[in-house]
Order: sequence, then C-alpha cells, then structure tokens
Amino acid sequence: MEGATKSPQFIYLSFGNSPSVRRELVYSVSTLLAEIDGERSRVTIFTDRPQDFADWGMPVVDIADRLTFMRRASDRDYRFRAKPATLIEALRLHRSACVMLDTDSFIRPGFGAAVEAALAAGAAMNSFVRADPYPFFGPFETDLPHLGRYRFDRAAPMLNSGLVAARYEHLPVLEDALVLLDRLRAAKLIRHDIEQFAVAEGFRLAGVKVALIEREFEHYCQHWTKRYMRRLLRRQGPSPDAPPNAARPSIDPSKSRVRLFKRMKQAQLALRALSRRLHWRGAAKR
Repeated sequence: MEGATKSPQFIYLSFGNSPSVRRELVYSVSTLLAEIDGERSRVTIFTDRPQDFADWGMPVVDIADRLTFMRRASDRDYRFRAKPATLIEALRLHRSACVMLDTDSFIRPGFGAAVEAALAAGAAMNSFVRADPYPFFGPFETDLPHLGRYRFDRAAPMLNSGLVAARYEHLPVLEDALVLLDRLRAAKLIRHDIEQFAVAEGFRLAGVKVALIEREFEHYCQHWTKRYMRRLLRRQGPSPDAPPNAARPSIDPSKSRVRLFKRMKQAQLALRALSRRLHWRGAAKR
C-alpha cells in the first residue's frame, strides 16, 4: 500500500484567467485549509499562470509549456483530459497519495477523515452519475498497456470526477485510464464526460475499491447551482486577488434557494424575450 500511509497531497488544476474560476478556487482552497489545519504545503496548484499564485505559500507547478498537449485527445482539444493528466503528473511528483479537487467545490467538516478512510481501502471519487452512460456506443475493445484487454461494458457505472483520490500505486491505473480516454475519443465517442468514465473504468478494471465522498465534499457542477454559487461568490465570497485563508464554508447552496434562483432567472429571460417581440412588432407597424 505504498502512498497510503503518508498524508495525501491535495491537487487543483487552474488554467486561464477567468475571475469566476479564480473566486471558486480561492473559496475551495480556503475551506480545505480549514480542514487540514492550514497546512499550505499539502496543497499543490497546477497552472499555466504561476505568477498568479506566487504569494499563496503553497507548491505551484507551471504547466504552461504542456497544457495544450494535456488537453489534446484524438487530435482535438478536450479540456477535461487535462484533469487525469494532471493527477498522473502529481502522483509522479509527490510519489504519495493525491486527491484532485475541482475548483467548483468546497469542503465540509469530516472531509479529511473520509479521504483517509477511502485511501486506506482503495480510492475515491465524488458521486454516482448514472449506469449505462452511453447506450448508443459499442461494441468496443482495446488493449491497455497495464490492465490488458478492455471491453466496453454497458453495465459499467459513471462516477463523477469532481474529486479523485488515488494512491501512488494506482499510477498505472490512471495512465491506462488516460489511454482509454484517448481511444474512446478516437472511436468517435465525443462526449464531455468521458474523462470521468475512463477514470472510473480504470479503477473498475483494476479491481480497486472506490468510495464515494459526497456528504463532506460539495461539488456544485450542475448548471443552475453553479450560476447561483458564482453569483454569491461575487457578492459574498473572498477576494479573488488575495491568497486564501482557512475558513469553514460560509456559502452553501440549498436546493430550495437554487430552485428559486432558477425560476427568477427564467422569468427574467421570458420577460426580456416578450419585450423584444413587442418591440419588433411595434417597429414593423411603423
């Protein structure tokens, strides 16, 4: 169980200069620091803009020279490919367990213990997404470098990769997951979520037990929840221009508030559309 006894390293991938992503990252790291007693050395940022993190007091890895390659799958840009590519690089760098977290997330109390328990038994991902994720695809077979013959299984579940925790010994599994991702894309399975499917398939094929961490980890990737969170982070969140400080989550989207926000926005859009139609009709009569 090499890499399972040492405290895991937490990994974030941040590229580009979007203020919204920066706010998400600062908020997520702040809540993580509160969970790991402020140990900044346990958080590594992989980025194409290392100058933005010079005063964060944590390890920063400059990937500007290889980000395009990390995102390249079957001669096309696929930005989510950079996630498993980054986790592979992080495992090689730290030679210990690593936990990769999406920026659109925050940490609740108990997260550290949940991660350590999952890594002691195997690996972890965020949540169950769906079974039979691609009913239109297949048959498909390929040979993977470490795991051998792979056959696409319609019964295989898709798991969300907003969180992926792996031990150092899982490095070959993730390397094969990246190969599988590229070959699925080459076989014309062009879907935004095949990255997380490939990672889950690597763990499944290797017989690695995967725990799901949902209660202690909030991944607000759904469209309306993300829009709501970004709005709150603009108004109430920490400054995107300052290093994160340890703080428990102060912004937590409830389902009822997200539903209300969605209805309000949809009503605003409907009113705008009606206003435009009335304007066009008036202009036509003139």
